[in-house]
Amino acid sequence: MNTPIVTIIIPAYNYAHFITETLENVLEQTFTGWECIVVDDGSVDNTTEVVKTFMDLHPDAPFQYSKIANGGIGVARTEGIRLSKGKYFQFLDADDLLSPDKLAVQVKYLEETDAALVFSSSRFFRMIDGKQVDQVRYPEGFLSAESLKGYTLFQKLVEHNVFTVCSALIRKDLFEKVGGFEALILNNEDWMLWFKMAFKQPFFKFDNDPRSYVLIRLHGSSVMTQHGIMFKSEIQVREKMESLLLESGMEGKEALIKRNKDLLALHHVRSVQIATGMSHILRSFIKNPLTGFPLLCTGGYKLMVRVYKSVIN
Repeated sequence: MNTPIVTIIIPAYNYAHFITETLENVLEQTFTGWECIVVDDGSVDNTTEVVKTFMDLHPDAPFQYSKIANGGIGVARTEGIRLSKGKYFQFLDADDLLSPDKLAVQVKYLEETDAALVFSSSRFFRMIDGKQVDQVRYPEGFLSAESLKGYTLFQKLVEHNVFTVCSALIRKDLFEKVGGFEALILNNEDWMLWFKMAFKQPFFKFDNDPRSYVLIRLHGSSVMTQHGIMFKSEIQVREKMESLLLESGMEGKEALIKRNKDLLALHHVRSVQIATGMSHILRSFIKNPLTGFPLLCTGGYKLMVRVYKSVIN
């Protein structure tokens, strides 16, 4: 086959019951210049058998399979990157799906612009009684629906992860320049990746095309439901963000650092260490009551919600 333009990387861990649908979905792409690498992250179910059976049924399709010792999704993606030949990466979780035209739409944008990456909209669903039912995962406006540039891009990324990992098509050369994924971050590693990429090329393109979207499956073993891992990883990401901002010569970085610290404190109050979070919030209020009062109010509200949830549970 010709050298692929896009490498689709699918990490899989005990998802034999989902992965056939995902692989069939890859075959439905209208863009044909792809290769697909499935990295089995030490599964103990029959993922190996399922993937190899699928590949045997489609011998002419550019699928590869690699099995590694269990190391987490970031390690599995990194192995897929090592094996890749494409100049663009499409990360696809083994339980998620792409719209048929996503690659076609996004490759065109990357070929025509200087964007670091291009991202699409994300739709969330559950299978209920055999039917695909749309779900609301985030409040309106949480995931970005516009292109982001310059300082605004950093403001948005400090607030939260602005799009899902599967919604993006990214440049391999830029991925390598920023050092890839952070090995010690077990979740939200894509959020950290976007932040590092923004320093090199602060332009993220939203494709704003109804033909381009990802379908994110919600279920009991989904990473999105593993709250403990996600809570810890947000702390890791925010600490790394602060370090990168401190090292940078960016104009206005002080405001970003402060906002990041405030959000980390609120995260502690909401999910992790109440004392750590409230300590920062109270210090900020004492230092400047006028600017610290909104943070104090927000922290107090999140504290009440946490206490209430602990009581009813």
